[in-house]
Amino acid sequence: MQSANEASLPTGISKPTQGKRIPTGIPGLDKLIEGGLQPGDFVLLAGGVGAGKTTFSCQFLCNAVKLYGESAVFATFEEDVGSLRRNMSKYGMDLESLERAHKLKLIDLEILEGSGMGSNIEAILGALDEIKGKRLVVDSLTAFLSGASEQFDYAFLMHLIYKTLKREGITTLMTISKPQSSFETASGIEEFLADGIFQLESFISPQMEMKTRFIVRKLRGTDHSRKYHAVAFTQKGIEIIPFST
Repeated sequence: MQSANEASLPTGISKPTQGKRIPTGIPGLDKLIEGGLQPGDFVLLAGGVGAGKTTFSCQFLCNAVKLYGESAVFATFEEDVGSLRRNMSKYGMDLESLERAHKLKLIDLEILEGSGMGSNIEAILGALDEIKGKRLVVDSLTAFLSGASEQFDYAFLMHLIYKTLKREGITTLMTISKPQSSFETASGIEEFLADGIFQLESFISPQMEMKTRFIVRKLRGTDHSRKYHAVAFTQKGIEIIPFST
C-alpha cells in the first residue's frame, strides 16, 4: 500500500531512493538520470537567455522542500527576490510561504570584485547553515565569477566553491549563460569541475515557433540519457518529454 506522501506525488515524479539518489522532482527528468542526482553533486544548468534556467532552478528547490523535506537556498544575481517571487507565482510556486516556514532562503547577492567576492561565498554558506539547507541554487555562476579579475582568481574561486560545497554535502545547481554554439569551443574550468551539465536550448521549429529542448551533457557516475528531449512550459513549470518520432 502507498503511503500518503507517495500517493500525493504528481505524475512523472519519482519518490526518493533512500541513501542513493536525490530526485529533482522535475517531471520527466529523474527517469533520464537513474532516479536523480547523487548527494553532493555539483551541476551546471547551461542555456541562453529565456531558455528557462530560473524556472527549472526554482522547481528544483521547491520540490526539495515540498516533496522531499529538504531545506534549500536560492542565491540570485540575475533578479531581485521580489521579482523572483512574483514571476514564479505564475507557475504555482509560492516561494514566500516556504520562506515563512524557514524551509527556503532567498538571498540577493552583488557582483563584487577581487577579495570582496569572499563575502558572497560567506553569505551563501551562512544562509545554508541558518536553515540547515541541503540544496543550493546560484543564479547565475556567470555573474558570480564576473568579479574575478584574472584567470588565476577564476580557477581558485571555482575550486574553492566546489570543494566547500562537496565537503558540506550540498547538492548544488548553478546556472550559466552558455548558448549551444559555445559548446563547440574549449570547455572552461567550471565545466571541468562540475559533476554534471544540463543544457536548455532554444531553437526555431519548422513551423517557425520558438521551442526549447533539453539534454544531459554530462553526469558523473550515472548512466544517463544522451538524447535530446522536448521541454514543455506548463502551469506548474517545466516538464521534460520525449520528442515525437
